[in-house]
Amino acid sequence: MCLSTSAQHNIKILFLLVLVTLSIVWLSGCSHKDAPEKTDAIDFTVVAGTDIPDDLKELIQQRQKEAFELTYADESCLYVVKGFGKQPSGGFNIVVNDFYLSTDCLVFDAELFGPKEGEEVSGKPSYPYIVVKTEYREEPVVFL
Repeated sequence: MCLSTSAQHNIKILFLLVLVTLSIVWLSGCSHKDAPEKTDAIDFTVVAGTDIPDDLKELIQQRQKEAFELTYADESCLYVVKGFGKQPSGGFNIVVNDFYLSTDCLVFDAELFGPKEGEEVSGKPSYPYIVVKTEYREEPVVFL
């Protein structure tokens, strides 16, 4: 059975779409399913304002327009930061879903939630981010 030229073309396009989709899934990295196994919880505090070191505030300000993830350490503390980039208004909230020690890394999972329906928000853009502070550790941080 021979396929028409248009059918062959459609099959090629379908094959390419499947290939691109699989590539995107493969390249998307760490998901919650394949997150490193939890070996211990990490004690942390969410910090803001004057509790954030000035050097770290400057780094955040430089990066805040785009989504970002960074760590910052001083002599005794490790700061883990996740920014969600420019949002169309205020009223966004960030929740830390988990922060834990794995066998060879720290795992940080935070999520952004938009304003509740009907909530009054400013019309100005916002740049939500969260900073957590914990004791100094040398393990790398994996962001989920």
